[in-house]
Order: sequence, then C-alpha cells, then structure tokens
Amino acid sequence: MVERLGLGVIPGVGWNAYEVQMIARQAEEAGFDAICAAEVNNDVMATAQLMGIVTTQITVATWIANIYLRHPYVCAQGAAFITDATGGRFLLGLGVSHQPVNRALGIDMPAPQAALRRYVTAVRSWLRGEGPVTHIPQRPAAYPVPVYVAALASPAVELGGELADGIMPFLWSTARVTQSKVWAARGRAKAPDLAPLDLTLGLPTFIGDDLEAMRTAARQNLALFTTFPFFQRLFRAMGYPEEATRMERGIGQEALTDRLLDAVCLLGPVTRCREQLEAFRTAGVDLPILMPPMGVEAARMVIRAFRC
Repeated sequence: MVERLGLGVIPGVGWNAYEVQMIARQAEEAGFDAICAAEVNNDVMATAQLMGIVTTQITVATWIANIYLRHPYVCAQGAAFITDATGGRFLLGLGVSHQPVNRALGIDMPAPQAALRRYVTAVRSWLRGEGPVTHIPQRPAAYPVPVYVAALASPAVELGGELADGIMPFLWSTARVTQSKVWAARGRAKAPDLAPLDLTLGLPTFIGDDLEAMRTAARQNLALFTTFPFFQRLFRAMGYPEEATRMERGIGQEALTDRLLDAVCLLGPVTRCREQLEAFRTAGVDLPILMPPMGVEAARMVIRAFRC
C-alpha cells in the first residue's frame, strides 16, 4: 500500500493569499498527497479554491469547514465548484467546530451530533444533484466529492463510519487510533455499500534537535486547544485525567505534560519524528496530516523535512 502524507495549515493566523498558494505549491512539489486548511479566521472554502487553482496533483481539503457557517446547499454548491476547478482534487471535511468559537459568533449548538448528521446527509444529497428545484433543477457535481467528518469521541467516529468517506480526528494517541477501529466498524456496518473508511489524523509537528525546546514550542502552539471542552473530555477519555483537570481550571500550557505531548505530537529531531509517524501508521492511520507551528516559515520547514 502506498503511504500517503498530508500537510495541515492554519492560514487564518495572518497569511496572505500569495503565501497560501506558495505553501500549497511547495507541498505539492515535495510530494505531499494533500494540503488541508483549517477554518480559523478565514473562509476555508475560498482557501481551498486558492490552493487548488495553483496546483495540479495535490488534494486540497477543508480541515474542517464549520457546518454552522453555511447552509448545506451553499456548501455543496461551493464544493462542486471547487472540485470542478481542480479536476476532482477536492476533499470536503465537515465538523461542528467548538463551543467557544461558535459562541463568539452568536451561534448556538445544542445538539451538535444530530446537526452534523443532518448536515452531512443534506450536503451529500445536493452533491448528487438531488433536492428541490430552486431557479432551475439541481445537477450533480462534475466529480465525486469525498466527505469527511471531524471526530474526537466514539459517537462521532461511528457517525463517520455510517455516513462519510473518512474521519478527521486531531490530537489522538496511537492507542486511541486502535480503539477507533471498533467504533468505525460499528458505523460502517450500517452502510455496507460504502468503501473502507479513510482514517486521517492531525499530528502537531515540532522539528528540532533540542527536544525540550520543541516541547516548549508545542505548549505555546497547542495551549488554545486545552480551553475547548471537547478536547478536555478527549484527554480525560484517553487516560490523562490530571491533565484534563488542569485544563478545566484554565492551566493550559502546564496541562500539556511531556507524556501527553509525546503521545499526540511528532517532536524532536527528524529521525525521532519519522519514528513517531511510523508508529501512527502502524496503529492504523491512513493519512497522517502534519500540522506545523504557526507561521509560513514553520510550514516550509516541515515540508522540507518530509520531502519525498
């Protein structure tokens, strides 16, 4: 089986359009199979299109598109347009984002799991050309659009297994990857006509010879995630109750202990990072998505280090 590799970027932290396209081209030239953009202070659909029109082979993906920001009809039509523009190289990742993010935007999310189910079902229907006539009858997308869902807990993994082409977890350990196979299989059993579920995993990547310095960089870059209840519950479920309690108390960076960081990140010299990456592949990750520290230069460093 051919090993695949993705790059995950957060261009909404200050990148301009030229930089977004430059990194996409460099990732493609380096042999990466996918470049995945997060929806943080940006329109991730527009970002994916920007990346897609300056590349020719790499898959461009949303990582993830917040379902509360777009009507499913608009999302499907945008996805169909991007996949047409890229010759079928677009992957649509969908998710509910996080309570603090949506609250800041005035969005309530009382039943996120049910909302995600409805949204994914509706988007896939629109992509097939189904749905009510608006101005003119609907038409299917020119190319198939793989739909992936964000998944941290077992119900979301099972939902992905039932409805989606793949799942997009983040900050999982290898043990969590192994566990998830059972949950995904439960979902796939409800949809036997679908192809095998593709398991991606976002892996924060901090490359440098000074391991302690890389752990410090990881704490600085990942502290925000400790404030999100979804991740607090995830870490508790993965066997890090003391760390989760610190996160709930607002002690973010200190909660990211060495053992936790070593379990969910690639850290240290390139050789060590590659060994950690192989462990995730062995556990069952089909498409690892390397997430560099914030900034364009950090993305370029990871591209160089993992050039095929």
